[in-house]
Amino acid sequence: MLAFQRKYLFLLITLGLLVILGACSDDSKSKEDPEQKSDPNVTQISSYNDERLDDQDEIEEKLISEYEDDTYTLDDPFIKLDPYDVAPLSALLMFETDEPMEIKVTTGLDEVPIVRTWDEAETSHSIPVLGLYPDKDNKVKIEATNEDGETTVSEVTITTEALPDDFMNTTLIESQPDKMEDGMTFVVPTSGYLYAVDENADVRWYFTSRSRMIFTQLENGHYVETTRKDDAKQYNEMLEVDLLGKIYNAYNIEIEGYDENEDNLIHHDVIELPSGNFLATTHEPNSEYVEDHMHEIDRETGETTNEINLRDIMPENAPIDYDGKGADKNDWFHQNAIWYDDDDQSILVSGRSQDVILKMSYPDGKLEWILGADEEWPDDFQDYRLEPKGDVKFPAGQHAMKIVDNPEIADDPNVKDIILFDNNIVLTRGDEDVSEDYSQAIRYRINEEDMTVEETWSYGKDRGEDFFSHIIGNVQYLYGKDNIILNSGATKDEDSPTGTTGRIVEVDATVSEDDPEVVYELEVQGKEEDSVEYTYRTWRFPLYPAGEWDFQLDGEEAE
Repeated sequence: MLAFQRKYLFLLITLGLLVILGACSDDSKSKEDPEQKSDPNVTQISSYNDERLDDQDEIEEKLISEYEDDTYTLDDPFIKLDPYDVAPLSALLMFETDEPMEIKVTTGLDEVPIVRTWDEAETSHSIPVLGLYPDKDNKVKIEATNEDGETTVSEVTITTEALPDDFMNTTLIESQPDKMEDGMTFVVPTSGYLYAVDENADVRWYFTSRSRMIFTQLENGHYVETTRKDDAKQYNEMLEVDLLGKIYNAYNIEIEGYDENEDNLIHHDVIELPSGNFLATTHEPNSEYVEDHMHEIDRETGETTNEINLRDIMPENAPIDYDGKGADKNDWFHQNAIWYDDDDQSILVSGRSQDVILKMSYPDGKLEWILGADEEWPDDFQDYRLEPKGDVKFPAGQHAMKIVDNPEIADDPNVKDIILFDNNIVLTRGDEDVSEDYSQAIRYRINEEDMTVEETWSYGKDRGEDFFSHIIGNVQYLYGKDNIILNSGATKDEDSPTGTTGRIVEVDATVSEDDPEVVYELEVQGKEEDSVEYTYRTWRFPLYPAGEWDFQLDGEEAE
């Protein structure tokens, strides 16, 4: 009888657990992010690139084997310059300590120091070193502090080679370091070397891999870039990397029917969605049109999970009627930027050829408003247009719009602060009287309830034609100093070997546009007539990620 009761009790418990697990499973499904669901009708343009990760495994296996061949200490560490053969101004230090130690590393001693502290006390240490100077015997200081607060200091020398002969020329015009936002200035060319300079315009980091326009910082401190192998015609790979050169995820991109002589498969922007997936500006496969599509890529699997065709959003005749720049390639929209709005799960989209910023819901892509001049809009689109309050310069040929977090409007969910780079070249709609007279960073305040827009700040107009860029450009709000950094990436310059110069400017955003203060300014040029012409985007980021960076070689034993 007792055995029967035990068996019966066991069955009841088992049934109860199954009910609970089933409820948990149902609850999990109900909370699933819609971005994670894959539409079976989505055209697959992406896949996971295991080959890249396999190649990296071989590199790391050799590093570990080399390290294990000897014993390395704080005073005599293992030093590997450019461990992944892509970042020549970086190194990996590895060593053991007898007791758990916090490690602090400083490069740029007696010049512009770059400091990073690993405050997790360990006995085995794998330390990325960033910020070395080129063509120099770099002194690097290592400070190890034990749990009693006692510090031991060591110094090593790391010798680097000179910059490549075809590297960009970066000229310092103005620098007020105490007024500048902390970090390095990252320069992203249309194609060529990704690199970063300090307050003196000295190069402190660069990638030797072939890069094409995309360089996006992620929440975890990594970056997304697009690249290709030397023998590939198209930039058909997208990598998640850190600045030491380690790859964390890799994807192959293939868009059927897109001309192999055109190399930009993911052409202007990639953003990180709250799900962790990537949303990229792309092309529709087997289409006569270009640069009017978006694809979402699953970060874990590389599968394409969603797509939006901007021909489904804009007026039906817009692609047919377009006759501006790029019309011969049917580049009627030229999507060059995306921005995700966490407040209401929507995206902002920039269409250079149409001189518009669109806001639409995501992932379903329903239009919510239009920021653009009142021209060429059918009647059924008029209700989506933002009406100007006061004098408003609408964008023309614009790039790189972003939402700015502004405490002044934080309590009003209906109001948005938008900043963008206004190239000011009218392609479809806008003020022809001032078109091509200047380029500028411009800031708007948008009331989504009233459907209005007002201009609140700008910089660049007073610099006139010398600051005009007919293509490309970027703007970034810097929250530490309330500064704004922008680049007018393709200004005419007869003194430049390429005939163009990228002009990078950091300004104090708290002053009026009548009395701006430039706290940092650079000019970027190619060295030869046929070298890289354009500075696509400029960013200010810390060289080391702001959060934790628990770097470790795959296969290395963690403590």
